[in-house]
Amino acid sequence: KISHWNKLTMVCTLYALVCKTPGHYYTGTTSRPLYVRLAEHRQGVACKWTQKHGFKRVLFSCTIPLNRCREFEADAWMYLARLHGPHNVRGGDVTVVDRHTDIIPNWILPKEFGGERICDWGFLVNPPNN
Repeated sequence: KISHWNKLTMVCTLYALVCKTPGHYYTGTTSRPLYVRLAEHRQGVACKWTQKHGFKRVLFSCTIPLNRCREFEADAWMYLARLHGPHNVRGGDVTVVDRHTDIIPNWILPKEFGGERICDWGFLVNPPNN
């Protein structure tokens, strides 16, 4: 069992990829060496999004606390979605991939983009105005 202290000191890597399809991006986290995960993306076995749109290059990567990886990955998705449009980005818990379209279903699309989902994330990289 991992103690609370170990969970706080363990790290993972947050990364974002530029896909081969112009204007498409992917964000993810891994607790394994980044080069291992990137090899999976290159081979087309890592996720459906990079299988569909390919993997061109790493946009950014950084080390983050393991206990906050979901939060940071969701924020990275929101940041990229705001820049490039939500239907052009996958990662975090927005991973739905259809064979025929890149449209995200309304039930998972945040209200900010016209969907039905109320989100309490996306604030680390773009804080709300108070």
